[in-house]
Amino acid sequence: MNKKELVDAIAEETGMNKKESRKLLNVIIGIVIEEMKKDGKLLLMRFGTFFVKRKPARRGMNPSTFVPIEIPAKRVVSFRPSAYLNSLLKRKRGRKRIVRN
Repeated sequence: MNKKELVDAIAEETGMNKKESRKLLNVIIGIVIEEMKKDGKLLLMRFGTFFVKRKPARRGMNPSTFVPIEIPAKRVVSFRPSAYLNSLLKRKRGRKRIVRN
C-alpha cells in the first residue's frame, strides 16, 4: 500500500473526502517525525512502538575500491510490533486439502 492508497482507505473508512484525509495523514506523519527528531518514542497500543536507535561509528569498506572507510555514528528509526500485532500475523491459516482421484 502506498500513501495514495492509504489516503483512499482513510477516506472510505471515515467518510471524509480525500483532501481532508490527505491533510489528516500529513499531520499524523508530521507529528511522528517531530517525535523521532526529539529522540522520542511513539507507542501505539495494539500496533507497536516507533523509537530511535543510536548506531555507533564503525569501520567499513568501499565496495568499489576496497579502501577502508570510517562510517560515522547515526540515529535510525526502528519499529517493534506489539504482541497483539505479532499474534495476528503469526496465526496459522487453514491448509487447503488437495483431493486426488
